[in-house]
Amino acid sequence: MKYFFLFGLLLLSGVTYSCSCILLGKIDEKQYNEYDLIIKGKIIRLEEKNFARIIYIKVDTYFKGGQNTTTIKVESPSQSGMCGIFPKIGEQWLVFAYKKGNSYNTSLCTRTKNLNPKAWDFKKDGIDDDLKFLEGKLEATAYALQVGKK
Repeated sequence: MKYFFLFGLLLLSGVTYSCSCILLGKIDEKQYNEYDLIIKGKIIRLEEKNFARIIYIKVDTYFKGGQNTTTIKVESPSQSGMCGIFPKIGEQWLVFAYKKGNSYNTSLCTRTKNLNPKAWDFKKDGIDDDLKFLEGKLEATAYALQVGKK
């Protein structure tokens, strides 16, 4: 009887969903071009609204997009099953985001990474590869602007 109860309880329990993302591999031009915003910055404020986490970031470096403010707002799902990110105030992050309407959105399925070496998902090689690529893009852009002014 005890086993029937357990089996019935398992059958009646709701369906659960988990986050599933495609492995992105090393960053390249195609991936770079897919994002509307790429920044490096410090998390300064977090809000929860419905199923969204609103993340306010003090931008250290703009690699792409939105370059007119020192602080930018990015949204992420607030549920891990919806692939939300879970930053903490004070942490440094490298954020890759898409523009959706008037807001930027990110998730675990983008290249967004916590830059804290003590983070559970910290991958130094992946972060170093991304930053090297992005810094090269910044240098190329700065050079092109210099040449264009001459």
